Amino acid sequence: MAKKAPATASAPDDEPLLTLLELSNYLHLDEGTVFKLVSAGKIPGVHVGTVWRFQRKAIDEWIAAQLAGEDESFADIPDGMKVPLEDLLATSSIIPNLRAKDPIGVIEELAARAMSNGWLHDKPWFVGAVVERESLSSTAMEGGVAFLHTRAKDKGKINRPFVICGRSWEGIPFGAPDGKPTYMFFLLGLKYDKLHLPILGRLARSMRNPATISRMRSLSSPDQLRALLLKEDAAARSGIEPIVHKPEVPHPKLDRTLRLRAIRRLEALRKPDAEPEVAAKPAKKPAKAAGAKPAVTKRPRATKK
Repeated sequence: MAKKAPATASAPDDEPLLTLLELSNYLHLDEGTVFKLVSAGKIPGVHVGTVWRFQRKAIDEWIAAQLAGEDESFADIPDGMKVPLEDLLATSSIIPNLRAKDPIGVIEELAARAMSNGWLHDKPWFVGAVVERESLSSTAMEGGVAFLHTRAKDKGKINRPFVICGRSWEGIPFGAPDGKPTYMFFLLGLKYDKLHLPILGRLARSMRNPATISRMRSLSSPDQLRALLLKEDAAARSGIEPIVHKPEVPHPKLDRTLRLRAIRRLEALRKPDAEPEVAAKPAKKPAKAAGAKPAVTKRPRATKK
């Protein structure tokens, strides 16, 4: 159950409570991602009736509290909205064909790649933290994408911020809301919430278009996958919303001549040139007169020899 803010907390009259959509815009996150974070008790909010509402001051205090334990100052941590994805996603970050067949195997394989790249210092802790986060609620989204991460940010166990991307050809059941398999997995090891929240939102916006996910599932090389991700992320950073293309119902197009021919054909069917012939009925026998005796058929007499 999601945690609620204290009942005594109230916003000033000149500062109305934020809606879920307004909070997602404020944090630069996808609305679905924010709802999952709120439901998991990660972001403070209050229930007003049956909907969530958020106090901007409480959100700012929560962000500051997430960064209070870091040795680096707030100013030294780069802004997640300005960090290019290419700084976090190297070609060696791409696993085009995951061998794992279950959720734990996916987490292990993605973390192993981060460990082999030298970006992760404590793999057992990291895997356990990701599994603990998934046990609260699945990070898989509709459309076949999951964004794996930890709740706790322990900079001493992560050498540098990174993103690992893995693809499963067959798809893996990962608890997505639509009940369908997940094909694309992003493992985030970003150390700081100042990096984590904006970059998670950027990736979620990039993967909002089903056409993008389809292209990622069809590309063959890690370089092609990385190039597509960088292109989509650049659009997300510039504020360009992805255009979701819906399949169009094909309509046949006829020119003027074909239309006239079709109209004439219909008219010919409605007004035939000749009336259909009526099948001849057998002639009726003449009616018998009243009182008339039936005719007797005479038999020939037998001749005597």
